[in-house]
Amino acid sequence: MRIVPKRLYAAVVHSSVFLGVATIGEIYVASSLAGISPNAALVVGFLITVGIYNFDKLADLDADEANYVGRTAFIAAHPRMYTAFSALAIIGALGLAIQRGGVYGLGLTLFPGVVAVFYSLPLLPIPSADRLKDIFLVNTTVVALAWAVLVAFVPFAVAAAEPSYIAGAVVAAVWFFLRSAISVEVHNVRDVEGDKENGVATLPTAVGVRRTQLILYAMELVSLGFVVGAAWLDYVPLWAPIALLPATVYSVWITYALTGTNRSVERLCTLRDGEGVLMVLGVVVAAHGLSLVPV
Repeated sequence: MRIVPKRLYAAVVHSSVFLGVATIGEIYVASSLAGISPNAALVVGFLITVGIYNFDKLADLDADEANYVGRTAFIAAHPRMYTAFSALAIIGALGLAIQRGGVYGLGLTLFPGVVAVFYSLPLLPIPSADRLKDIFLVNTTVVALAWAVLVAFVPFAVAAAEPSYIAGAVVAAVWFFLRSAISVEVHNVRDVEGDKENGVATLPTAVGVRRTQLILYAMELVSLGFVVGAAWLDYVPLWAPIALLPATVYSVWITYALTGTNRSVERLCTLRDGEGVLMVLGVVVAAHGLSLVPV
């Protein structure tokens, strides 16, 4: 017996709502690292994530048919509703960003959208690769940069534009850049066959899954070491490395399990998106006890 109706489940999964909720968690963690209280950036991050990811899915509907059969069928069955929902999410995000953060809030909120346009659409004057998505390593870098900037600096722009917060925001940006890059390459392991068919060069298609794992292990060490150094220099609170350690260990296990077990790569990628939950819990426990409000 299915507890959640099939159509409702598909609507939640394929409308990027889960990714939007994950962005809320990431912005909360970034705000805490910078010493900023939760603010309207949480809502801005949710709405812009839902809108941008949905339009990216619309842009790649034909190419993604091999990798995401269920998602492609859902979007193709409800194109107008899907497009209208995504457009309203973006309009809501931009309106709130302008109201709370003015031109800075608008620019930061637009940034991942501008990157997404050049990532998905053939707008570059390069015959062999007219989308950022088709350029090896640049595809991962721009995606990670777009979300790191949004997550780390929107809280700073919309409610706390004071110089004392900037060091923590920069540390949060570097942390989430590395976390996003790792996440993208883990998902690329799942998409190897489809990416090869579509001519998309990713780390797993270029160097193989095993070497990709070794590179991701190194990135895990760099990301945690960076936060340890930042805490030692007093750029972020001393509790930061302890709070983020469980999420890092969890991420290392996901990367290992891509080849070290017989688990479904599809399921591991879904579990990988749960890393943000551990970050939030780590921050709540390490820094604030049971309170969700930074002190």
